[in-house]
Amino acid sequence: MKPTSTDPRILSLAAEVAKSPEQNVPVILLKLKEIINNTPLGSSELKKVKQDIYCYDLIQYCLLVLSQDCSRIQGGWTTISQLTQILSHCCVGLEPGEDAEEFYNELLPSAAENFLILGRQLQTCFINAAKESKKSRS
Repeated sequence: MKPTSTDPRILSLAAEVAKSPEQNVPVILLKLKEIINNTPLGSSELKKVKQDIYCYDLIQYCLLVLSQDCSRIQGGWTTISQLTQILSHCCVGLEPGEDAEEFYNELLPSAAENFLILGRQLQTCFINAAKESKKSRS
């Protein structure tokens, strides 16, 4: 059962994600950045916001988006980089409670793997762009 004192911004965002078409989810998830940034760092409120984000599977949605083909995501690399930042911020200092085993054994390794895959994809994009630039100058 979900806690009754859930941040209304998180509830609203979770409902919006749930009823939106898949292609709109990445952009909707970017709203998490504003919620996180408008919550004082190190505060108990921020801890609660992170727990709510986790409880309502918004971290999982971020992971799902990050595992997709970046070229098909609205906003491309800009959206991906912001979601990566949101995901890492939400995971640091999160106290998952009863779901600690799942969080530490499944979610965190999956997030780390996605970060590495994205880093490799970004590196490949830069290499290809450099090759194209070199060809066009020749």
